[in-house]
Formats: sequence, C-alpha cells, structure tokens
Amino acid sequence: MNDLSGQLQVHLQPGTVRIRSTRPITAARVFNGKPVGFVADRLPLLFSLCGSAQAAACSAACEAALGLQPTPLARRLRACLVQAETAKEHLWRLLLDWPQALAAALAPDACAPARRRPGSSATSEMARVMRAYLALRAALSASGDPFALGASPVAEPATVPAAAAALAGLAEELVFGMPAAHWRAAVTDAAALTAWAEAGGGPGQGAAAISGGPAGLVRQLLAADLARFGRNPVVPLPRLGPAAWPRLAAALDGPAADAFIATPTWQEAPAETTPLARQAGTPLVADLIARHGNGLLARLAALLVELAEIAAELASGSGPGLTPDSLPALAPDPAQAGGLGLGLAEAARGLLVHRVQVEGERVLDYRILAPTEWNFHPAGVVAAGLLALAPDVPHRKALAQLHITAVDPCVDCVLAVT
Repeated sequence: MNDLSGQLQVHLQPGTVRIRSTRPITAARVFNGKPVGFVADRLPLLFSLCGSAQAAACSAACEAALGLQPTPLARRLRACLVQAETAKEHLWRLLLDWPQALAAALAPDACAPARRRPGSSATSEMARVMRAYLALRAALSASGDPFALGASPVAEPATVPAAAAALAGLAEELVFGMPAAHWRAAVTDAAALTAWAEAGGGPGQGAAAISGGPAGLVRQLLAADLARFGRNPVVPLPRLGPAAWPRLAAALDGPAADAFIATPTWQEAPAETTPLARQAGTPLVADLIARHGNGLLARLAALLVELAEIAAELASGSGPGLTPDSLPALAPDPAQAGGLGLGLAEAARGLLVHRVQVEGERVLDYRILAPTEWNFHPAGVVAAGLLALAPDVPHRKALAQLHITAVDPCVDCVLAVT
C-alpha cells in the first residue's frame, strides 16, 4: 500500500511565516466500510514512519469500539515495540539529522549539497542501530502479532532480553559513553550537561568517532550561542489522561472534525507535542527551559533524556513499557464504548490519536490526529519559532531549517525563504 504522507511547505518572509500542508487528513477513510480486523492489520501500512505507534493507537481504538481487551502481556509487548521505535528514531535524529542541519547552519558555505550527506562513520553506525532495532522487533513479535485485536500471547519470547540489551548497548556506546542509567543520574542540570559535553560524551569511543557525537552537538550549540534559538511562547500539550478523552473524542466528531485535525488547538490555543513537551518536567530539561526557553538546547536535551530512559529500561532486562505509566493509553472503558473507540500512543514525534466508529464489525468512520498537525499549526511552535528569526541574520535559511529539524516533522518539509 502506498504511503500517503503528503508534504509540508513552509515559507518564511520578513515578519511572516506561512505553513501549507498537503497531508491528506482524510486518508484513513479509505477504510470506511471495511471489516475492523482488516483495518487494524492494514492501516499502519499507510505510514512510512512510526508504524508501531500507528498500530498501537489503531489496535487500542478498534478494541475499545468492539469491547475487546488485550492481555497485560500483549499491552507490554506493544509498549515495548513503540518505545524501541522511539529509540531508533531518536538515534537517527541524534546521529544523522541534527549533525547535518547544525553543520549547515554553522558553516553553510562549506556544506554544499553534495557534502551534506552524513559521513560514512555515522551511516555505518546507524546501520548497526537499524539491525539491532529490527532484531528486537522480531523478538517481540516471535510469539505472534501483539497488535492483533484482543491479542493474548501466553509468554514473552525468550529472545527479548538479549535483543533489548543490544539496542541499549548501542545507545550507550554511540550517544552517552556510559550506561544510560548512570547518565540519567549524573546529568540533571545545565552545568552537568555542559561538563558531560566538554568531556566528549564520557569514556566511550563510539560517540567521539561520529563528529563529536551528541556531546559535540551540545558543545557547538553553546559555542555558537544557539541554545535559545527558536524559543517561543507556544506551550506543551498537557498529558491527555482519561478525563480529557471525552473532550478529545468530541473534537474528532462531526462536521467540524476535519478543521480541528488540520489545525488543532487545546484550550483555544496552539500547543506542541514533541519529546520536549513530554520531558519538560524532568530536571535537566526543566533547568534548560528556565535558562534558555524552549530553544534548541532544550530540544536536544529532551531527545537525550528520553533516549536514556528507554535505553536504561532496555538494559535492565525488563524492557520499556513494562510499567503502567508507560503503556499506550487505552480508549474509554470498552464496556461503555458503544461502537466508538479512541486510541492514543506516544509516538517518537508526539501524541498520536486514532478515533474509530464501528457498527457491527465494520468501520463507519476513521480519523487520525498526528503530531505534525499540532507542531506545524499555522501559529504553532514551528511558525512561532521562525518568526523570531531576523531578516538580516546570516545563514537565515540554514537556521530556519535547523529549527524545523529540531521540531521534527513526520513528513517531507520544503522550506522557502524570501
């Protein structure tokens, strides 16, 4: 099935930012009239990124609408798949996308398109990450598809701990230079982050081999006085617990739903849903926000903190997502659903929401609200951050692209600067 992601078009002009999206927000309606099981199996294939998060949200929504409950083990396996996917995506950002975008912003004349491709060391290390991720994904699915509706695996596959430890080990080698749990305990404020960065990312050699690794990114942001670049007043989307689900479900219902999906707001204002939004209350990220606002350094640190949390859980042998707080949110009590289901999952780039209406065992209506619609709202965190970019600043387009990369769209984004 073809990927129907669409494209974002960002046009930066003096005093104005225009964001246009060609994302087909009604694409999921191709499944209207189809059997629910068919939809749960095929819908994640519409998306080239975050397939596990899409599957988690879809399964949760469909199960709620049908009154099904997966077993606790199925939920844990699903959560582990989503967290492993998030770790893989964060490693891609930290090892490939951030270094490329920051290099272009700091020295654009030396970064012609042919030279902006990631170095062989970074690409080879990311290839190791992908192999480890795919091995863990295969291990987690060895006893059957955890995302099958009402899934009830009888035992966790025996190969999971070793596969989880392998992915965690790569994060520790290539990013932290030490056990992830040690990094989390030691790096809890701006001073500790600076000390870690100046030490080269710890004793490990992997990070230092990749153009200084993420520790080098921290050093470069500080040296170039870019820690607060992109800061803006857009607030994080709050955690939408069960009390907020009826309001969210209502916004996704009826003739106004498409407009809400295209330009979502919470409490009548744009909000951001990103790793920064999720990690804003952690000691390190909170300290950086207090010092520099929600600029580049806080965004980079949020990736590091979240990756460290996942890697520490993987390395512990328990695997991520094995505590109730980290499980993908289920929809309202299936016994009360009445054919309507809401499924939430924290994808790598932010909150993903699926809403399905079912009659019998067929889908009447399917709607999806993705993180990009929040973050690339016409007055959202990307637009607000770019508005602060002065027309005469050097390397204006490269800096704008760096901000977009830091927020991280889940589809192709074309930037024009005039």
